[in-house]
Formats: sequence, C-alpha cells, structure tokens
Amino acid sequence: MITVFTRTVLIYLILIISMRLMGKRQVGELQLSELIVTIMLSDFAATPIYETDIPFAYAVIPILLLLSVEVILSFIILHVPKLKILLGGKPSFIIRKGTLDQKELKRQRMCMSELIGSLREQGISDIGDVEYAILEENGKLSVFEKASKKPPSAEDLNLDLKEPGISHALILDKIIIDRNLKEAGWTRTRLLKKLGQLGTDKDNILLFSVNDCGET
Repeated sequence: MITVFTRTVLIYLILIISMRLMGKRQVGELQLSELIVTIMLSDFAATPIYETDIPFAYAVIPILLLLSVEVILSFIILHVPKLKILLGGKPSFIIRKGTLDQKELKRQRMCMSELIGSLREQGISDIGDVEYAILEENGKLSVFEKASKKPPSAEDLNLDLKEPGISHALILDKIIIDRNLKEAGWTRTRLLKKLGQLGTDKDNILLFSVNDCGET
C-alpha cells in the first residue's frame, strides 16, 4: 500500500512538472503532437501505479523522454514553419469575404449544423452576418462579423473614454493578496484605510478588487 501511495504521489508531481514545461494551453487548444503526448503520458503514468511489479523507472524514463521530444520538437517548429504546417495543419477559411466555401466545409468534415452551432456560441445568429470564419489549427472557429453588423465603437462615435485597464483582486476569500497589491500600486496601509472608510475589514470581504484607474 505504501508503495502504491509513494508511486502515485511521485508520478503526480512528475506529470505536473511535465505539463507545466509543455505550456499553459488548455486541452481544447492543444496541437496534435501535444494531444498525443498527453494521452501517452497518462498511459505511462497509470500502469506502474496499479502494477507494482513494474519498475518505477519504466514510468519515469518514458515520461522524461516524451517531454524532451515535445520540447525539442516545439523549438524546431518555431524555426521551421513548413514543419509546423505538416504536423499541426494550417487555418482553413470556411467563410471568406461573406461567401461560404462548401468544398472547404466538406474537406474539414464539418456539417452546416456544426457551423451554425459554433456561430451561435459566439453570439451570431445569422450566417449572413459573417465576413470571415476560420477553422484554426486547434479546432477553434474564429469568427469576424461584417462591419455593417458590428456595434459602433467609442472611436466611431468620437468618444474619449478613460481606459480602466484590468481588475486586480486585492482580497480573495478574506485574504490579502500581496502580489496583486504590488501590481495595482497599492499598499496594505492604503487598502486597510480604504476598508475603514467603507466601514468594514478584510475578515468580512470575499472579494475586493481595483482597476488600473484606482476604481474599486
């Protein structure tokens, strides 16, 4: 039992480090080679856990080897664009300049109901509103509406708006996040003073955030 526990923890830690080294992309955004490596890693990692007679090195060595191959291959792909296209494919234009490419739709084995469903997920109910629809290398559909269908921007209306930047969570679940304080340019003293002005303290706050303009 102790052997199983120890192997499980060690393989878990090795996999965490391996996936971090591979990058931060989500499963739905993995390239083909990364998806294959992920599947193989899970198999190599699981077998030695429930088959304790298999040497632990039989799991560690393949994991490190796959990780090395993936990292090296990723580096090579960055410098050899043609290899990237060969291994990961290239974007496909399903809709180009408002015109649906039925041949490309068929080549990608994508039916109209799937296309319409993907458009609806992005808030587009009418395919006629689309100028470009591009099936990316990771299987995601990038959609660009026609200019006439887009809502006017502040620039179009000649409005001078203040850029709020991003929101920094200074308190999460009653805990002050010092790293976010630094990013927002705040100090604990300033934060506690602000909470005092609001008539509360950090122990009563689940979330307290501030944007780049200092707005809470």
